[in-house]
Amino acid sequence: MKGNKITMRSVLPVMLLTILLMSCGGSQPIPDWTYVSFNQMEDFKKAYLEGKEGMADLHFQCAVEEIKKSGDLNLLAKAYLNRYAVQVALLESFRDDDFLKIQTAEPDPVNAGFYSFLKGNFSQTNRNLLPPQYTQTVADVLAARRDSLAADVRKIEDPLSRLVMTGLLVRYGYDNEELLNGAVEAASRQGWKKALLVYLNRLQAFYEQRQESEKADKIKQKILLIQS
Repeated sequence: MKGNKITMRSVLPVMLLTILLMSCGGSQPIPDWTYVSFNQMEDFKKAYLEGKEGMADLHFQCAVEEIKKSGDLNLLAKAYLNRYAVQVALLESFRDDDFLKIQTAEPDPVNAGFYSFLKGNFSQTNRNLLPPQYTQTVADVLAARRDSLAADVRKIEDPLSRLVMTGLLVRYGYDNEELLNGAVEAASRQGWKKALLVYLNRLQAFYEQRQESEKADKIKQKILLIQS
């Protein structure tokens, strides 16, 4: 985190860290569930982005069970939103049943806004409630400034947040060479193999659609070497 910016990647961790900081200096011990759920959520994201889905699911379920110990439904909803965001970053669809049940029981406008954003409902999303790194890109989408989108995404410092925004733009037809190459670069630097292959495959398809066979073949060879 830099300055006062709260990235999507740290929506849940920031809330947990707030609990930890509030506990510091007091006579009450810091509850174990905060540590465990924080670490398990971070391990979930890393494992899922690397392609270790089975391990990722175990980490996520452990994080959820720890949060349930607190009875904090707002925090529980954010855990599911974090999961959905990672799936969006990988161009995957997500089942939102769990989040909607929590939102019905305890409505929260911030959670609702981020959910709407992840569903691609930009025109219905209150940008004032979004994490700040997404607001400029959403504004440019709504203003039909397509030429600015890739540059907007490159300015997002957190690599996972960058992939989330890229995933949404790709899903709704705003992808281009610069945007996809940026996603490949972000995934490569983090060592997120699954994410890397997802965007390399998307980039190959992009070149094939444009009949740029030489570029498509180079990407195909790279994918084969990574997978071998």
